[in-house]
Amino acid sequence: MEPLRKKYRQILVIIILILGGLSSLAFLMLSWQMENTYEKNFETSIIEVKKTFLKDNVDNLILTIDQERQAQETLFARLNQLAEIALDGYNNYTPESFLEQAILYFEDPTRQTYFTVLIADSSTGRLIYSENISDVDQSLSFSQNTEQLSPLMTSFVKKDYRDYQVFFGVRQSRVAEIVEQSIRDHIHASRYSNDAYFWVNQVVNFEGGDNYAIRLIHPNLKDTEGQSLSTAMTDIQGNFPYLEELEGVKATGEIFYRYFFKKMNSDVVSEKLTYARLYPEYNWIVAMGVHLDDISTYVNDTTAESRENSLWMLIGLIGFILSLIVILSMVTNRIEAWYYRNSEQELKAAVYKDTLTQTYNRRAGNECLAKNFKNFKNSGASPALIMIDIDDFKKVNDDCGHDVGDKVLIKLATVINQHIRSNDKLFRWGGEEFLLVCQGLKEVDIDAFTAKLLDTAASFNYDCCGKSGKITISMGVSYFIPGDVDEKEAIKRADQGLYEAKKPVRTVVVIFPPRFVGINGFRSNLVGGFREWLVFIVNCDCTRLMNGLNFL
Repeated sequence: MEPLRKKYRQILVIIILILGGLSSLAFLMLSWQMENTYEKNFETSIIEVKKTFLKDNVDNLILTIDQERQAQETLFARLNQLAEIALDGYNNYTPESFLEQAILYFEDPTRQTYFTVLIADSSTGRLIYSENISDVDQSLSFSQNTEQLSPLMTSFVKKDYRDYQVFFGVRQSRVAEIVEQSIRDHIHASRYSNDAYFWVNQVVNFEGGDNYAIRLIHPNLKDTEGQSLSTAMTDIQGNFPYLEELEGVKATGEIFYRYFFKKMNSDVVSEKLTYARLYPEYNWIVAMGVHLDDISTYVNDTTAESRENSLWMLIGLIGFILSLIVILSMVTNRIEAWYYRNSEQELKAAVYKDTLTQTYNRRAGNECLAKNFKNFKNSGASPALIMIDIDDFKKVNDDCGHDVGDKVLIKLATVINQHIRSNDKLFRWGGEEFLLVCQGLKEVDIDAFTAKLLDTAASFNYDCCGKSGKITISMGVSYFIPGDVDEKEAIKRADQGLYEAKKPVRTVVVIFPPRFVGINGFRSNLVGGFREWLVFIVNCDCTRLMNGLNFL
């Protein structure tokens, strides 16, 4: 029996060794195949993540460019309207001095920077006055000149005033200069941890060749901004990145491509993945790139970890299973911690958001006020507290329906958020009332800031049963003062200012309790040919008085 048992054990050991050897061989082959596949898939995944990162950032930058362009065009259109109102006034009330007043108006140093102006004698067509037309043949007639200039303008006015023909407006190139400077400042200030950065090239000739484009903005080569580019330029590997980029945006408007270039603030050259997209309004190619030399590090680290796991599996299935259980437990714990942390953040965001306008709600506003009041008691620094209310909003709901009223609230919140600073916060206080908290906004700047908000609110239209409608807003402004017991007292003063602003006055001299101001966005036309006027009700800290009638 004993020899048989010993033989059985030997056979069993041999079978286990054979099965173990075959299993180990199969495992090694499978691991090798999986490792190769994993390396390829992992590298592909990293590249896809980088592509998504590049595309999202370029798309967002182009959206910013477009919003800046539209904002500037809207601003200049408004300036054209104001200029036309001024000239109409000169023509109606002092026609004998129309020419002198018009010239004085356009020779204002600020207006000279953006207005292109032509004034001609109506009877002869002879040019009497011009501004910013150095690139136009002044020997041509008024009509010929305006015909050449009109396509170059973002907005313009052409009008006859008795003995004079007047043309004025703002060139598209002037808007482009402002947008370019704004985007240059934005790009130069941007920082990314992976050495990524934006750059912008302006295409001059889509056929390519020498001087086909200008390097407009490049934070890694600031001293070469304005330099001409050629599609014949190559990188250290002989690639033609500019040619490839140009052909790509010509074909589809966008392109991913690779080439070799030096890293940010370094002389190290490595392969770079780039996404470029054409902004056709200015023929700008907006691009962003990241270097790929970190991929091998990621892959090697991952492969080393995979080999270590394979080694533990060869040592024994039990050790592998235990290790897997430990790893899965750790990963699960991290995932659960991440999930609960993000769930808490999302819940907190939901609690503090107004579901209609997506601004902060009153609960968030109360917490913000309490925090700022506590800071005021410690430092003496008070933010500006601006209560905003839509005038006659009930009429909008009654005449147009609550759906339209909701759209007006959403639109107002959107445009206000677009015209305030990043550290300013807008809260929906209730109904059609909003609270705007502006850090560091000084009292001397209140008039200009609130005037901008009044124009912003009045600038958009809403559809009411097929008709276009506009709104105006009223505002009350307050600051914390040393005698305040809590933040509610400042809000009461802002509410009082808002109440005073709602009063339909024409010419007003008002003294309010200290440190608040009411501002009314009501606009009207006076009988008898008076020009459009704007009512202001302002606080003068009980020592200053201001007339409430301000002619435009």
